[in-house]
Amino acid sequence: MRGRLLFISLATSFALSSASARATGWALADERRMAADAVSYAPPDFKRQIAKHSRRLMQGVSDAAAGESGTRDGTAHRAAAARGARTLAESIRRHTPFDEIAYQAGGIVHEFAMAYPPGAAPGAEASTGARFLGFPAEPFAAPEKLAAAALPSGTPRESYDASITLTARLLAWIWKSAGGDATSVAQYPVSTGPYAVRE
Repeated sequence: MRGRLLFISLATSFALSSASARATGWALADERRMAADAVSYAPPDFKRQIAKHSRRLMQGVSDAAAGESGTRDGTAHRAAAARGARTLAESIRRHTPFDEIAYQAGGIVHEFAMAYPPGAAPGAEASTGARFLGFPAEPFAAPEKLAAAALPSGTPRESYDASITLTARLLAWIWKSAGGDATSVAQYPVSTGPYAVRE
């Protein structure tokens, strides 16, 4: 719980620096909140490592958003997130410095933000009461399968929840695939979700 609170306070601080909505409909502050919210459900050891490099995580989100061309569709963004997950798992196994791991994780956040745009310009309520939908029955299936999961996204709030849920699922896959302990996923099954991000 304490680890989740760290990311909740990070999300709140970034929310105060409002940025105008970009072509996706999500403002940069929204994407940064998504990063903090998704990491709050990552396996504990992975979450602690990312917390040590939270500025790099947020820089990764910012740089990915700044480099966005807006020419790919949701399917392409989900596929890019899955490729990023495979690359990150391999990077952790090769003992890549964790500031780089955190930075690249920010790119995965951005890919899912683009895969699930809010449709209408989102208000502040899109992230208020955000929910993690839980881990599926096969939490360590191939990242392509995890990233392609069909989640509700008819409203800005549902799109926000879908983005953080898929990011958290890939973070768990990354950590497990890199040899880390990801048994914490059993605490948050889809069957008993959704789970509050900020309580």
